[in-house]
Amino acid sequence: MSEQAWYEQFRAMFTGLNRCVFLNSAGVAMVSEPVREAVTQWADLGQCVTYDYNAIIAGAKKNAAAIVSGTPEQMFFSRNTTHGIQTFILGYPWQKGDGVVIADCEFPANRLPWLSLRDKKGVDVKVVKSQKYKVTLDDYYDKCDKHTKVIAISWVQYLSGQKAAISELGKFCRENNILLVVDGIQGIGAAAMDVKAMQIDWLSADGHKWMCGPEGVGLVWASERALQIVQPACKGWFGVKNPFDFENFDQDYAPNADKYLDGSPMVLGIMAFNAALNMLLSFGMEAIEKRVLELSSYTINEAEKRGFEVLTPSNPQQRAGIATFKPSSKPSSGDPALIMKNLLDNNIVCSLRGGQYLRISAHAFNNHEDIDRAFYVIDKSI
Repeated sequence: MSEQAWYEQFRAMFTGLNRCVFLNSAGVAMVSEPVREAVTQWADLGQCVTYDYNAIIAGAKKNAAAIVSGTPEQMFFSRNTTHGIQTFILGYPWQKGDGVVIADCEFPANRLPWLSLRDKKGVDVKVVKSQKYKVTLDDYYDKCDKHTKVIAISWVQYLSGQKAAISELGKFCRENNILLVVDGIQGIGAAAMDVKAMQIDWLSADGHKWMCGPEGVGLVWASERALQIVQPACKGWFGVKNPFDFENFDQDYAPNADKYLDGSPMVLGIMAFNAALNMLLSFGMEAIEKRVLELSSYTINEAEKRGFEVLTPSNPQQRAGIATFKPSSKPSSGDPALIMKNLLDNNIVCSLRGGQYLRISAHAFNNHEDIDRAFYVIDKSI
């Protein structure tokens, strides 16, 4: 299939593009036709509750593992990114004085849970100071000492769009016996990932952004060493070896990542999520990543041509799909809030972040015309 052909086929799956210009895949995903069909399928099956939990979950885990180049046995479905991170925090054997390193520019999902350790467990949470929502790996290394047990980081920073060199950081963590916890929500679905090659220990990401799934269901992948170290905080009936053996109360935990499960799964969400993952995998993450990077480059170039301050790194290796800029060429020109309102009034969906930056996040189903329409409104608003 030619590049143009697959792109057009992918775009056709998002019929909402007939109603708006959607440039907010870093926010909440646009619903695709495969996801819509999965919701309908769930409703049809649910009329007589004829679905098979095991088959649905096993199929979805296979695709979830494929999207990060992991293994299904080391993966479970969470309620969201925060839930996945909390599962790690509540299951880690903390000792008073243990250290965690995070950055001040993390999204709350990967910041607030760690900060709570200061009061609850006496953990030394060291915070890296960012420069315009960007950090370097040296900033993390400088904060580490012999007490550091965990480094927590976003693969792609939610505001600047900076993509971290996770493979390099993973190597450092292995060499220093530190667990690497990654919030992958702004990267997975926009870029190809290999959790093993990157030496990630714990990956958590909700599915409702670049993975094009619904809100309320996400994926978590754990390395072999994390599976040994992080234990469930409490036993759930779906987290044992034989969940449907209802009378056996003395069961052991499941022998894989299923041990972190609690109660009945969100079948509707998992079916919809699986449909989205299957859609992405059918086109190939390498092709999608190439297209996403081309569109973010185009956005950055358009912003730079206008003299706008661009937060997002220009180097493709240091970004994914997010392109963030201040929509003014002079300090006194352009009201970001008004520009955002004008964009929405013209059915162009993007985001205002940090009170002054526009964030355009074009997925592979977008095109140059979508971005041009956004800049046309921006130009008229300044």
